[in-house]
Amino acid sequence: MKLLLLLSTLVTLAVTAPSKETEILRDFDIDALFSNDEQRQAIFDCLLDKSPCGDTQRIKDSVIKIIKNKCGECNPEEKQKYERLMKTFHDKYGAVYNELMKKI
Repeated sequence: MKLLLLLSTLVTLAVTAPSKETEILRDFDIDALFSNDEQRQAIFDCLLDKSPCGDTQRIKDSVIKIIKNKCGECNPEEKQKYERLMKTFHDKYGAVYNELMKKI
């Protein structure tokens, strides 16, 4: 019985725990990214495999997975940030957005 209770608790935690991919959205400052030309270009180049990612590799891996599943594992707050990020990305950086969507 105790084992069943323990397994139930672990399954519940696994289902309700945020995925590592979506964690990036919680701490992601969209305004800071899009206002810093150098940082934005470095991330764009990383996403498009035009330059080494270095410290932004984790961001790339997470963003690609989030875009592929359309933020399917996101909570409502993360989903809202994702939608805002994608809209800004599409509206202001359409060429890069289109190139990334073709790649994915």
